[in-house]
Amino acid sequence: MKLLIVNFHYIREETYAGGIYPRTVCQLAEQVDCLSRHYQFIAPAELAAMTAGNRRDGNFCLLTFDDGLKEQMAALDLLQRKGVPAAFYVTTAPIRDHVVADVHKLHYIRSVVTDIQLFDLISQRIDLSAVTYPEDIDRLYRYDPPESKRLKYLLNFILTADEKDRIVRAFFAEIADEPAYSASLYMDAEDLMTLSSLDYLGAHGDAHLPLATLSTEGIRQDTGASLDFLRQQCGTKSIHSISYPFGGPKAVSRTVAEISAGYGFAFGLTMIRGVNEDVDMETPFLLKRVDTNDAPGGKLGSTEYCI
Repeated sequence: MKLLIVNFHYIREETYAGGIYPRTVCQLAEQVDCLSRHYQFIAPAELAAMTAGNRRDGNFCLLTFDDGLKEQMAALDLLQRKGVPAAFYVTTAPIRDHVVADVHKLHYIRSVVTDIQLFDLISQRIDLSAVTYPEDIDRLYRYDPPESKRLKYLLNFILTADEKDRIVRAFFAEIADEPAYSASLYMDAEDLMTLSSLDYLGAHGDAHLPLATLSTEGIRQDTGASLDFLRQQCGTKSIHSISYPFGGPKAVSRTVAEISAGYGFAFGLTMIRGVNEDVDMETPFLLKRVDTNDAPGGKLGSTEYCI
């Protein structure tokens, strides 16, 4: 058995100089057609059954959409027409509290301010002279130029939560109305019910935080709050899985996986690149996943995963 899990975020027609890198509906359709030549698409419930021991021979693909963005409902419409299942992982605090997650504030800021300008603005407010960057930063941020790699690492892993929150909120407040932007960006209760009725709904944390950076209690609180909200909105329909925000080695740990298992999920998705095989089903809360860019039909034109 081989299982490729492919991840998508923004689905829109507009293009940007930086910050937001969407796929259009047409590009998604073409990529789905390309993937179908190599893999059989499966639904989240089918993968849950596989992780429980109901293995099948073949090459399979699960399409996933992170963050709970309203524009992903256009992707759902396309997939429904094609008869292709998918999993949609929703970050809940923005929908419940009418706020914008820091990661999406940052995406929007970077779509209107260059990364060099933003890095310089941060350096004017905080002393960055002692900051060091990891040797594997190129692997962590494969698609970004050097200044973007430094900016992302700084914001995701160097600044304290308070520092990052203060900076991002201050910049965002200057260029957007948060409640209005939240209402336009994220799914609503009706969208969640639609996904739940299809059994496509998954958890993606409450506040979109790198869970491995939190305390054990913090991980439990964030994951529990996410599940509580989804169940309040959608009833008791099963939520098979969790997609860990950010998903890389700095954001996911065995503690995160163990806590997630305790909430009754069947599997958890990282952003550690690769194809899952039978052996990976033995650690179902650390499944591998690839970005749309790396998958067959993606922007890079890669054939790495053309099985």
